[in-house]
Amino acid sequence: MACHVICEMTVREGRFQDLCKWFVEMLPGTRGYEGNISVEVIRDHDDPSRIVFMEKWDARQDFERYLAWRNETGAVAELGEILEGPIDFRFHDGLGV
Repeated sequence: MACHVICEMTVREGRFQDLCKWFVEMLPGTRGYEGNISVEVIRDHDDPSRIVFMEKWDARQDFERYLAWRNETGAVAELGEILEGPIDFRFHDGLGV
């Protein structure tokens, strides 16, 4: 069963364009990573500084391997410079209904 991963984050004031550039550079690697099914990035209507990644992976272990790789390459640290506070990761199973 696929694992749905919700990643919520807050972009620092004045850094939204930097975040968009980071997405353009990094998302192809995410979408091409083994086990990734899909990634969608959305922005909160009421608080435009809130960004949510809605990801779907073959298994949670695939996402965890991917995240370890992004940590090793420094991409997570780069993203952290653009964000206000930590990323909130939540993992879900689909109910099939």
